[in-house]
Amino acid sequence: MARILSLCSRLPYPLTGGAKLRMFYTARELAREHDVELLVVDEAPVNQSAVEALERIFDAVHVFTYPAYRFYVNTIPGVVSRRPLQTHYYRFGAVDEWLDKHEDRFDLFYCNHVRTSEYARGQETPHVVDLVDAISRNYREASRDSTGIWRFIYPVEWRRLKRYERRVAQSSAHSFIITDEDREFVTDGESFPTLSVLPNGVKPELLEHTPGGYDPVERDPTLVFLGKMDYFPNEDAAAYFATEILPTIRGEYPGVEFLVVGSSPSDRVRALGDEPGVTVTGFVEDPRDYLERADVVVTPMRHGAGMQNKVLEAMALARPVVTTSLAREGIDAVDDEHLVVADGAGAFADETTELLDSRADRRRLGANARDLVTSKYTWSRIGQNLREAVAGVLERPT
Repeated sequence: MARILSLCSRLPYPLTGGAKLRMFYTARELAREHDVELLVVDEAPVNQSAVEALERIFDAVHVFTYPAYRFYVNTIPGVVSRRPLQTHYYRFGAVDEWLDKHEDRFDLFYCNHVRTSEYARGQETPHVVDLVDAISRNYREASRDSTGIWRFIYPVEWRRLKRYERRVAQSSAHSFIITDEDREFVTDGESFPTLSVLPNGVKPELLEHTPGGYDPVERDPTLVFLGKMDYFPNEDAAAYFATEILPTIRGEYPGVEFLVVGSSPSDRVRALGDEPGVTVTGFVEDPRDYLERADVVVTPMRHGAGMQNKVLEAMALARPVVTTSLAREGIDAVDDEHLVVADGAGAFADETTELLDSRADRRRLGANARDLVTSKYTWSRIGQNLREAVAGVLERPT
């Protein structure tokens, strides 16, 4: 049994958003065989009850909080640095001092995201880095439609990020990334033997829950999109669906309702609530309630990288999903067997309408989707692969 310090770029609780879910469940899976402590860097204030919940699960939780402006001040040196802004944004001297003082207590540092990997540089303790997504790929795509100051930041930042991601993957004892597509982007097809793909799993309670049925759709079907709604790829997807896809569906189903479900909706997303048939919920306690109301779950992503938890969660609840090719990445799902893939506004609208027309197809896709998630995307299965890779690092001679 080893003692592992998991470095987190936000408090991984409550379990809202893909980043928190992955940080929490990877740490919990490691804790099945090791003593795991968390070191958290986050904006003040944090939810103390959430900290206490984590303290009941892990050996210790060390929280460093700062006002939001301090994170932005940190990026100033990054303007002229070769390192990406994200590594500056999360870097604080007090955290470095704590690590210097306590390093000898740990057998391994587990760094979540490139945001925390800089803390492990120069330390003698071996470290594993979970890159999660290829953030460089996400930024490259975002640079094509960005506005304002981001038009100047993204083109520079994605290149710096890619160089940094490659260096991290080469210098770490081991590193993970979430999809084959993201791995290919970072490596450019080169051999990176210590960079392996580690997909996401779903919350166990989703598979413990008995999914709802499939009522015949009359005139008022419900379509649901789920995500953190101040994140640009989600903003874009929701706006794209509401303005370019939904009007076509409304031609067949005039009473169709489109629910945009998720925390922190931006002004752009809130404005979608003025569109006919569109409801923006903001934060909800249990998104499962909304997913289960969905006749079809839609994920019309045009930007982003990595694996879409929103797709996995809908599949786990046996809801039929219409998605773009991009949003299917990392999920071993077959078109028209586990979900439906459609690219382009016209095709997306047509496929969604056809599913609304067919209760049998919705039932078939939903059942197949849940079976796939049960067989491949549970944290117990993924955690076994994670622990084996970490064991390989711990067993190496120092």
